[in-house]
Amino acid sequence: MRRNTCFKKPVALVALVFSIGSAEGATVYVSNQGIDRIQVVDTEAKKVVKEIEVAKTPHNLLFSPDKKWAFVASVGSGDVAILEVETGSITARVPADKRAHGLALSPDGKELYVINVGADNVSVVDLNEKKVVATIGVGKAPAVAVFSKDGGKVFVTNGGDQGISVIDAKKRQVIKTISLPKGKNEDPKLTVGAMGIDLSRDGRYVVVANGFADSVSILDAAKDRIVKTIPTGKEAHAVLVSPDGKFAYVTNRLEHTISVIDLKARKVLHHIAVAQKPDIIDVSSDGKMAFVTSREDKALLVIDLVGRKQVDVIPLGGDPHGVAFLK
Repeated sequence: MRRNTCFKKPVALVALVFSIGSAEGATVYVSNQGIDRIQVVDTEAKKVVKEIEVAKTPHNLLFSPDKKWAFVASVGSGDVAILEVETGSITARVPADKRAHGLALSPDGKELYVINVGADNVSVVDLNEKKVVATIGVGKAPAVAVFSKDGGKVFVTNGGDQGISVIDAKKRQVIKTISLPKGKNEDPKLTVGAMGIDLSRDGRYVVVANGFADSVSILDAAKDRIVKTIPTGKEAHAVLVSPDGKFAYVTNRLEHTISVIDLKARKVLHHIAVAQKPDIIDVSSDGKMAFVTSREDKALLVIDLVGRKQVDVIPLGGDPHGVAFLK
């Protein structure tokens, strides 16, 4: 599971069997901002089979490590819904702050960081108490975040000022701000800076998309500094590290491609052409298939990563955004 200019809503559940790629069925959640629902999609049937109503404008989501719970941040209502996966019921709603956008779960599963793009801060939610226990100011228009492997630090991308706020999770305060490559966009209303972020599987590096700088940067997670910036495609948006840790996948929203980066060689291996404006991405546990939301086509895209091609488009309607692979 792994996070701006796309402050909108969906969630979809996907079960599929392919004659190519993985033969295993897959279940994927997609948050749909346009209809205020989490959609359950059967990708073999290529249709929505269930919808779960959540708060206004659900944006990003993630699962707990044991996959028993899903957390959904809603920019419209500024809260987080806690969803029991087995029953599909909302068990709690935790108020965060203005335009709750991104989520990051601590490695021990005890705290959920909610990134509030409209308030320039982060809400720390105690999941046992189901309430906010701290609020931490960060940079302008924060989007998403990721914890360090040991849980000691949190890296928050700031779409409005093109940087990363590094939080000491114990002290609950920003200890450093990392500047990232700056991009340009003709529309001044759109944020142009840091967007998606993920952590390498060994915990040594952070990979962040630089938005309209059309690149990703690799950061040393211990030293909080950039070690490499790699050109990708126009408006690099979401980033996801593969389950085996060998690759990083980057959605390029205005180039309609996914860049595949070799993390050891630190270079782009190839680009996969997909439908219009690919947004958020997740990957099956075997690393063979990717699931990507397309807000332009209002659909869930299914990508064969082995064959390097898009193999399916599943209509969702509304405004699909977040996506998370379940099983």
